[in-house]
Amino acid sequence: NQFSMDEYEGAFRIVTTVDYWEQRIYTDGVDSYEYDSSNYNNLYTLDQDLNILGKIENLAEDETVKSVRFDGDIGYFVTFRQTDPLFAVDLSDPKSPRVLSTLKIPGFSEYLQTYGTNLLLGLGYQADEDTGITQGVKLSMFDTSDKRNVTEIATAAVDADWTIAGSNHKAILANAEKNLIAFPAEDDYFIYRYVAGTGFELLAKVDMGSDLSSWYLRGLFIGENFYVLSESSVTIVSLNSYDVLANVKLG
Repeated sequence: NQFSMDEYEGAFRIVTTVDYWEQRIYTDGVDSYEYDSSNYNNLYTLDQDLNILGKIENLAEDETVKSVRFDGDIGYFVTFRQTDPLFAVDLSDPKSPRVLSTLKIPGFSEYLQTYGTNLLLGLGYQADEDTGITQGVKLSMFDTSDKRNVTEIATAAVDADWTIAGSNHKAILANAEKNLIAFPAEDDYFIYRYVAGTGFELLAKVDMGSDLSSWYLRGLFIGENFYVLSESSVTIVSLNSYDVLANVKLG
């Protein structure tokens, strides 16, 4: 997606997953088939003529890139198979990118966003460490103050099995200044905040199950109110009490 590519100070940066697949056919009167597949991940920097300046190849074999976020001279990306390696990469010299930190944790982040100073927000899924089977939506906060030792400092298990926000960034609102992290998941709309030393706090869970277009829910704030918008209604939530103040039907 668009976050896998970035331009910074004349250098184009891109993170890729290469899927390799091979079929072998053996015949002795009757054909038989064997299949091999593998994947690996690469990071490239290119100049304005798309000539390769630098690269890191063959990272995280048999895993797939799930999310990427570039932040100036640093690139963050997550790969996943059964656990989640979060890579921090130094891109200050485009000709010589290098991995600074690799953090392996259960699950994976499908969306990454810087959140204030030296914090990186992740939204994705918990997963079984042995099988890689997802086990529900997960929020993560990473401390990036030491780029050589990025750590996960807080997590929250969201009461939902699925969210569109991981694959459509327009569905998530994450504003560090207002300290709001809001997104739809299944039939509900969740509003969180992050408190240093405490972690994520759930401020509101708005039931949107009666709205047939909950797939397209979006949120925004104006003054002291938060608005959850769908194709057929606007739900107004107080940012003081986090109570639902009104639901206005459209059309």
